[in-house]
Amino acid sequence: MRIGQSPGEGAVEREERRGQRTIFEEWVELLSDGEHRLARSRDLSADGLGLVLPPPHPPVGARVESEFALPGFAVALSVSARVAWSDPAESRVGLRFEDVDVAVMELLQSAVAGRFGGG
Repeated sequence: MRIGQSPGEGAVEREERRGQRTIFEEWVELLSDGEHRLARSRDLSADGLGLVLPPPHPPVGARVESEFALPGFAVALSVSARVAWSDPAESRVGLRFEDVDVAVMELLQSAVAGRFGGG
């Protein structure tokens, strides 16, 4: 597990990370403006996801739906988010979760704390 690392250079409106993060390399389906795209996650916190996504990116501030499965779970979580930052040159995007259900938040916190295998 990795604890919150400082953001890289060259990002558009990259926000400072808050809280604990963990390496999380899984597929994430994004729905933005009616378009489905597949991204690869880099890290996870209870507040959001770091993704690898080839441009074009949704604009910073855009609302997206993310769907992904936590390690050891067969059923994917569906979590609303906003694009927090975008770095098209590095094919990276940061999402900040919004309106997260309490039970989903507890699962995210447990995953980040390393309570599930494989994350």
